[in-house]
Amino acid sequence: MISIGKRRGMRARLGSCIALSLALFALVPAPAHADAQKPNRLVLGRITDNPRSDYVRLKSMLDVVVPRLAAAGISEGAVLLARDPQQMAGYLRRGRVDWVTETPAMAAELQGRSGAVPFLRSVREDRNVYRSLIFVRRDSGIGRIDDLRGKRVALQTRSSTSAFYLPLMTMVGAGLPLAELAAPDDHPRGDEVGFLLARSELNIAAWVHKGLADAGAVSNLDWDNPARMPPQFRADFRVIAESDSVPRAIELVRADLPPALADALRVVLVGIDRDPAAGDALRGYFATARFEPVDLATRQSLDALNQRLLPLRRELER
Repeated sequence: MISIGKRRGMRARLGSCIALSLALFALVPAPAHADAQKPNRLVLGRITDNPRSDYVRLKSMLDVVVPRLAAAGISEGAVLLARDPQQMAGYLRRGRVDWVTETPAMAAELQGRSGAVPFLRSVREDRNVYRSLIFVRRDSGIGRIDDLRGKRVALQTRSSTSAFYLPLMTMVGAGLPLAELAAPDDHPRGDEVGFLLARSELNIAAWVHKGLADAGAVSNLDWDNPARMPPQFRADFRVIAESDSVPRAIELVRADLPPALADALRVVLVGIDRDPAAGDALRGYFATARFEPVDLATRQSLDALNQRLLPLRRELER
């Protein structure tokens, strides 16, 4: 459980974060009027805490895709961003969004909350799966995941699969109670694992290295990326736990999207990596190399994530 003092601090910080998020979302031009009920408009959505950057990424992709859907009756596109899975699920249920690009954990959330249908897998940076690594300083005295009781773990943001959902699921699966912390100077009870949000992979590495957190979690891809995990930091770290591998990213469509439009969109996206004119937009779309059909392994991975989300939600809400 989180103490009253910590809750008050968290509420104050949460209020500041909400105010900042509202200000940022107000600066994004398209979402205010995006409406999937207009039959000639395709609306692309994403859950984000970086609306400025993500708007540009999604709009550039739409500028390439929309002209290629003319035969399906599409003549314009719009972007609609959401702050959390609940908001995006509402957009999908009401037909405000047609197509969503998300991390696998968010895709599983949206599938469960709105009936959204995973219809393609995004291969990003030419890697189609990744996993989460939980790491500590070599001199920390922490040797295994159960040693994290009473310790602080730095995670990224609540929309991250590899640096939020997967490490928390791994800890819950190991029987560790969780407690959200408001700041690095907060500490969990002796039997709990405290987690706090560092907002970037580089911050996670720096917090662990400087002792602001006892452990951190990043994807195996970020672990090997010197821009996100400086080699001088990594030399002092060691991995104590790993999650199962999951798909990098999933494209979903709303449950009631007309099948003819969904099929036309699938054809365009599966072939778009062979179109030289789409190269810049594809690379800007979160470094996507290509789109592939959702295979059995991907469906099974999403189903497994869905089964693990409920216990995690219960633990976070207790």
